[in-house]
Amino acid sequence: MFKWLDAKAAESQADEAVAEIERLLPKEALPPAGEARKKQVAKLGPTIDRHRRQYATSGYNVYQKAKFANRVKWRLRDSGYADDFIDSIVRLLII
Repeated sequence: MFKWLDAKAAESQADEAVAEIERLLPKEALPPAGEARKKQVAKLGPTIDRHRRQYATSGYNVYQKAKFANRVKWRLRDSGYADDFIDSIVRLLII
């Protein structure tokens, strides 16, 4: 039962993903929504793909997957990123 609630690996992966996103695309460099933003987000492609593969093959249970997505969302929000950007990044990471 307690192993099922252990989400340290998922949270660690989320922290790593957020750190890479912040390094590759600082919030100050993020343009307003539109075509310019899509081009900037394309820089994150390899990072998103790597974390998506790791997430898919990790064997996380439902609780751990939720912890991962929630951690990414709130870390990015605390860093000051726009909500629409956050939602799109989380969606890309978990789908």
